[in-house]
Amino acid sequence: MSIRWVRFWAVVFCAAAFTLAGCEGDDGNNGNPGADGADGPAGLACWDLNENGIPDFPDEDRNNDGVIDVLDCQTVGATVPVESCAVCHGADAIGDAAAAHALAPIEDVTGVAFAVNGPDLDVTFDLAADGAPALGYDQIQRGYRTDGLVRTDICNAPSRSDPCDPASLTLTENGGGNYTVKVLGGAAEAGTNNRYLFRVGAGSDRETRVYFFGDSPATPVEIAAPAVTAESCTSCHGPEGIDVHGGYYAAADGAEPCLVCHGVDAVPSLGEVAHEYHSGLLEEITYPSYMNNCSVCHEPPALLAAANSMPVNADACFSCHGSTATMFEDITQGLGLVHAGITDGCETCHVAGGPASNVLLVTDVHNGLTTGRGGIIWDGEDTSVTEGAKFDVQITGVADDGTDLTITWQADYDGAGVNPCNATVGPGAPVFFLPGGGGGGNWSVIRNYAQGEDYILGTDADSAGQPVSTPNLDDTNTTCAGNVATTVFPVEATDAMYGRVGLQGKPAVVSIDPADADGLMRVRAKSATYDYVVGVGGPAPARRAIVDTGLCLDCHVGSLYQHGGNRVDNVDLCYVCHNSAANDQYVRVDEFGVDASEAYDGKAGQNFGIKEMVHGVHPSGTAAYGDSDGAQVPLVIYRGRGIYAWAEDESKLANWPGTGEQPVFGSDDGTGNPVLENHNFHKPTYPRGMYDCAACHTAAFVNLLPDATKAMASTVETGNPPFGNQLNDVLEGVQSSSCMTCHKQWSAADVAEYNAISGHGAQNGWTPQSFEEGRETIIEANQ
Repeated sequence: MSIRWVRFWAVVFCAAAFTLAGCEGDDGNNGNPGADGADGPAGLACWDLNENGIPDFPDEDRNNDGVIDVLDCQTVGATVPVESCAVCHGADAIGDAAAAHALAPIEDVTGVAFAVNGPDLDVTFDLAADGAPALGYDQIQRGYRTDGLVRTDICNAPSRSDPCDPASLTLTENGGGNYTVKVLGGAAEAGTNNRYLFRVGAGSDRETRVYFFGDSPATPVEIAAPAVTAESCTSCHGPEGIDVHGGYYAAADGAEPCLVCHGVDAVPSLGEVAHEYHSGLLEEITYPSYMNNCSVCHEPPALLAAANSMPVNADACFSCHGSTATMFEDITQGLGLVHAGITDGCETCHVAGGPASNVLLVTDVHNGLTTGRGGIIWDGEDTSVTEGAKFDVQITGVADDGTDLTITWQADYDGAGVNPCNATVGPGAPVFFLPGGGGGGNWSVIRNYAQGEDYILGTDADSAGQPVSTPNLDDTNTTCAGNVATTVFPVEATDAMYGRVGLQGKPAVVSIDPADADGLMRVRAKSATYDYVVGVGGPAPARRAIVDTGLCLDCHVGSLYQHGGNRVDNVDLCYVCHNSAANDQYVRVDEFGVDASEAYDGKAGQNFGIKEMVHGVHPSGTAAYGDSDGAQVPLVIYRGRGIYAWAEDESKLANWPGTGEQPVFGSDDGTGNPVLENHNFHKPTYPRGMYDCAACHTAAFVNLLPDATKAMASTVETGNPPFGNQLNDVLEGVQSSSCMTCHKQWSAADVAEYNAISGHGAQNGWTPQSFEEGRETIIEANQ
C-alpha cells in the first residue's frame, strides 16, 4: 500500500471519531461559531525516497513506541495497521520483490556439432539463456574427453579456478548465440568414439557457468546409460540444474554429462556418488524422502527394474549403508554378528548355490522394509504411495442446518467407485473405517473457520487457531448407500461466514507383503477438504491458490508429515491447524511452564503456520540469510509430543540439552522437577535456490506482497491466557511475515543502506502489537 493511503486512513480514523460521536434527535438551533482555538500539534510529513531510491524515515520516535518506523509518519497517537512495503518492493519499484526472486538465466545448449579442421577438432554449439541467444560468453573453463574407459583432461588449466590453457582449448563467439570450442590437436581423436564435456562462462560470473556434452563421431559412446532421468533430478534440484564442480549442469541433460568422469574406473561411479551424497555418507544432508524407496530417483519402470537388478555386493550396499556396522540394527547378534567386520567379498555367500543364495538382489533385502511414515517397500517402491495414488476421495457436499453438519463423501479406487462403509478388506475392496473408528486408519473430521480468506479462527479456547475436536467416523454417525457416505456431526458455535471441513484418514488395502500378520496396509490417499457456507451449507468461494501440494511431493515422496498417520498430502488440510494464528505459546506455558527467557529461541512463542514454518525450516541450516554473524536464525517449535529445532548447528540454540529424551530447560512438571521430552534437531540442506518461489508456490501465486484483507496477519505472541482468544494476539503484518520468515532480518551484506535499521519489516508496517479488534482492525484499515 502506498503512503498516500496511510495518510488517507489517518484522516479517516480521525473523521470517524467525530462522526460516530453524534446523537439522534433535534437538540435545537445551532449557536454562533466560537473563536478559533489554538493550533494543534502538526501532523508528521511521511518519508520520501532519497537520492538512492531508499526511504528516509522521520528522525525521531514521535509516537513513543520504541522504534522509528512508518507509524511516525502518521498523527501522533494514531495506529493505522497498514504496510507500505509496495513503495519499494512493488512491481517496477527499486526493490521489486518479484524481480529479486527471479531465477538467474537458465542456459540451454543445442546443436552440438563436431568437425575436423586441419589438426584440430571444432565443436560448434548454440547457447541460449532463458530461450534467447546468450551473448558475451568468453571463457572456456573446463574440458574433458572419455572413450568410456579412460578420461583425459584436455583443458590443462593452471588450477581448478583458472580458464583452460589457450594452447589446448579456445572459445570463439560466432554471433547470435553460436560458439565454437577448438580442441587444438583434437583431430587425432576424431576417429575414436568419445564423449566430450565442456564448461563455458562469461568472465568470472559464476551464474553464467554451464556444462554441456557431446559425442563424436558416433553416439552413444560405450558408457553405461544412467538409471535415472533428468526429471528425477529436477524434481528436487529445480530447473537450474545441479550446481556442482564450479558450475551448473543443464537440468535437461540429467546424469548424462556426469558419466564423462563417473563412468570410468578412475573415479567412483555415478551410482556410488549419488547414493553416498543422498544417504549423508559423504556430506551431512537432509534427504527429503527415504533411501529405501529407490523409485524416487529410479523411474520410470524400465529404470526402476534396472535398479532392482542391482546385486548384493560391497560396492552397492556400502554406497548407502557405509559398512556392516551401520547396516544392521545390532552388530553383536543375529545377521549383524554374522556380517561383523566384512568389508568385501559379499559374493562369496550371496551367489547362486551359496549359503545366502536367497538374497542375491537389492529387492531380496529391501522388500518388506518400512519407511518412517509406515509405507511398505516392495520392488523398489513405497507401496503406500503407489497404492494411495489409485484413490480419489472427495467430499461432495456439506449441509449446515444450524444443528447438524451433514457431510457427503465418496471414493474411487483404481478408477472404480467403492463402498466407504465396507468392513472386510479384499481385492478392489478397501476399508476406510470400522465401528469405533478403527480399521483403515483413524478416519475423522477436522474443522476450522475463516477470517478474510484464511481458516484461522479455531474453536479451542486454549490453543491458538486450533480445532477443538476431531470426531471419529463409525457406524453411529456414518451411513452408506450407492457408494456414497453420509456423515453427521453437531455443528460448532462460530460467528464466521465460511468453514472448512477435512476428512482425514488412510484407507487400508490388501498388503503387498504376504508376511503381514493382519493382511492390511494403510496407504497415502490424499485427504479431502471442502469449504462451505456456515449455517447454510453449499460451497464457499474458493480460497486463493498459494501452494501446490504436488510440488511438495516432488521432494517429499511418501514423507510429507502426516501427524499420527491420518493427515495426508494436502496442504489445504494442513492449513486447518498450521495457520497464521497458530502459535506454540500455549504449549510452552501450559505444558512446560517455559517463558521467553528460558526458551531455546528466546521467544515467548513461535508461529507454526504453513508460511511461517516452511519459510523458517527450509533455509535454517544455511548461512544464506540471517543474523549479523551470517547464520540463519533458528526455528524452534514446542509440541506436546516433542520439541523440534532447525538451525545451522546446535550452538545457535540457547540452553539446548541435546537430542533424544531430555529435560526441557526452564520447565516444571508441578513437583519441582523438569519435564522430560523428546528433543529433535535438524540441519536442513535445501537442494535449490531459496529465491525460487516456484519450487512450492502455484503458477497463479504472483503477488509476493499479500492483500491484508484476504491474507491474515501472523500471531507472534498469543497474549495472556486463554490462548485461544485472538483479540489480544500480538500480530505481525502479513507482508512483513511473508518476507521476514525467510530473511529474518537484514544484514550488512544485503543492503548497506538498511544496515542500521532493526526489524526492517516492522519499519514499513507496524511494530508487532495487538489491536482493539484484532485482525478485524487490520482488515478495515486496508479496505
